[in-house]
Amino acid sequence: MTTQQGITGSTYVVQVVQTLWENLPQLLWAALLFNLVCLPAAFLFTAGLFIPALVAAALTIGPAWAALLAFDMRLIQGIVPRQYTIFNDFRLVWPRSVLLSILTAFPLLALMTTLPALRTEPVAPIVWLSLGADLLGSAVMATLSLYAFPNLVQQRDNGVRAHIRNALILASRNPTNSLGILAIGILFAFSIAYISLGLLLLLPAVYSLFIAANYQLVLDKEAQA
Repeated sequence: MTTQQGITGSTYVVQVVQTLWENLPQLLWAALLFNLVCLPAAFLFTAGLFIPALVAAALTIGPAWAALLAFDMRLIQGIVPRQYTIFNDFRLVWPRSVLLSILTAFPLLALMTTLPALRTEPVAPIVWLSLGADLLGSAVMATLSLYAFPNLVQQRDNGVRAHIRNALILASRNPTNSLGILAIGILFAFSIAYISLGLLLLLPAVYSLFIAANYQLVLDKEAQA
């Protein structure tokens, strides 16, 4: 077990890479389990059933993502968790992580219902307005999820409203961190799309490690403020 020092802006990347390298077998195990849970939603998505896929994702991928973050947050703290702890975390966070996933996915659902209206000619101004609102809502919820899910894992006695409020505070006080983590997510998404779908086997677990480390970083900054 490696004892991690406090994360700072200058040591953030180094500590994430060090944690990844020293705990690669554990991360591969967690990544495998996460991908297995993602299969039902992925199957529905590839079949063109986008709304059922979104519902399935909220019921399965959201809790699995929270459990993966719990696993990674222990690694960031220098604790090597037992392999079965990810199953226990999934069970414990399932109810609240499903609700949080639904709230996070709601703008995407609204976007899916707006996109077909773009096929009509001419496109009504209200459609463009709705599209802009949906895209903005999706971006805001994506940013909040970077903090809401780790907060859910860390403060398990709080309600979803408290997690959203805490995420809003952290995101607004740390815009540079938020944009940086979003940029990493976009980079990983392009890597999966244009290099190899096989990267899906590892990059989600690596991304969750970046998110867990960023959450610890902003908490340390808040404690010193």
